[in-house]
Amino acid sequence: MVSNFIKPFIIYAPTVFFPASLVLAVIFYFQRKNKAIKNLTITVIGFRIFYALVKSVGQYYVWINDELGKSFLATPGYFSGYIFQRFWFNVILTAGASFVFLIFLESLKKHKERFFEEGEIELGFLTALIVGWPNLLIFVPLVFISVVITSVFRRIYSKEIYTTLGKPFLLSALVTLLFGGKLVDLLNLGVFQIKI
Repeated sequence: MVSNFIKPFIIYAPTVFFPASLVLAVIFYFQRKNKAIKNLTITVIGFRIFYALVKSVGQYYVWINDELGKSFLATPGYFSGYIFQRFWFNVILTAGASFVFLIFLESLKKHKERFFEEGEIELGFLTALIVGWPNLLIFVPLVFISVVITSVFRRIYSKEIYTTLGKPFLLSALVTLLFGGKLVDLLNLGVFQIKI
């Protein structure tokens, strides 16, 4: 019964949840629903924690029903160390790197406020949480590349001089969700990946 829930959840939940979260982020951004963006951020954080918890319970369930696994569980500290390294460390890296990105965005806003409209710092934090670790290593440079590309198009087609970071956050998150794994491999960033 437990495994009937855990296995499909572990396999399919992230591939459904994170793209759906990005779609909601796009909708909330264009509707200027800043409170909804903040609530979605809390939901994404909650999902990452819940997902790690489900994987931890699943690992326990697998080991408790296996003779070799029972010996791992009998070793003091082995299970907690194993699940921390395999499941929880990624949550901590994602949260930590996203908070560093948030602090960077806040300091950038103090220096150049024209890069931001209301709610865009929160949107940047949300999209960083959605793409997660190690895709953040792809996402952050893509944001700045997207700013340049978006600025060129806005300058050519609408004669607007300034570009804020909202649309580049969304575009970069989309590209990262679609191609992040391939780009991590292509750029030899796999050393930063936590294999699960």
